[in-house]
Amino acid sequence: MAGLWTVQPGVACPGCPHRAAYIACKSAMGRKANRIICGNAGCPQVGAMHPAATTCPGGEEALLDRYKVDMPACGGGDGEGENSYDACIRLVPDAELAPGDHTDVVAALCRIARSAILGILASSRDSLSRDALEKLGQRALDLGCADAVIVDPFDSARSRDVLESMLETPGVHAVVFASPCAQLQHGAFEAEPAEIDRYACASCHRCQQITGCPAISFTPPVFSIDPGLCAGCDLCREHCRTHVIYSPRNRMTPEERSRARYAAALQ
Repeated sequence: MAGLWTVQPGVACPGCPHRAAYIACKSAMGRKANRIICGNAGCPQVGAMHPAATTCPGGEEALLDRYKVDMPACGGGDGEGENSYDACIRLVPDAELAPGDHTDVVAALCRIARSAILGILASSRDSLSRDALEKLGQRALDLGCADAVIVDPFDSARSRDVLESMLETPGVHAVVFASPCAQLQHGAFEAEPAEIDRYACASCHRCQQITGCPAISFTPPVFSIDPGLCAGCDLCREHCRTHVIYSPRNRMTPEERSRARYAAALQ
């Protein structure tokens, strides 16, 4: 999978679950004012990255400054930014919740937003087991979150529903976005890329504008998917309103696709 892709600093790889998590968060937030998504959606390979950069063609370097909103007083602070936001989602890689005191982050979330979510990106090699995922959830509870739910970020509908429900409830919540890093998977969907029907594509740009996937490019007059880069995540297919993106996994349930990704990562 993604056999020709070379990891690039500040650019999320094709099939990156952090991209799927951000898209779910953005969908749940909607277009309402006074809501922000912040934090770090990077990894040890690509480096620190603002969540919005995961869907930005060109990555962190190309991301416009207006998107790089950080959370006021995050990390303790002095109380500045009290009740600043209606809602806030802060994404953190699972490694950042390793042993250590992070209660200041949860306290800051509680202080500056009516409803806040700590989104834990559980994609590393250390988060491949159910036990490890449940420990991350318990870690969030120990830090002061009111509840914690494990979701597959590529199950867009369920992820959005869980996030929307939490955002309607005041307090600080936690979501563990559980899906292995694309670089850990070995042959999960090899030689089975998604494909755009070039004769039916309306060139609406949604597939690229929403996902920012490096495997998608505009080859006038339509869009196309590089079969050597496609990682089989199928996010583009989910967001194609004209239903002209086809995938060998069309008949698979979200649970079956998740099991296939973990099986590939555990090889």
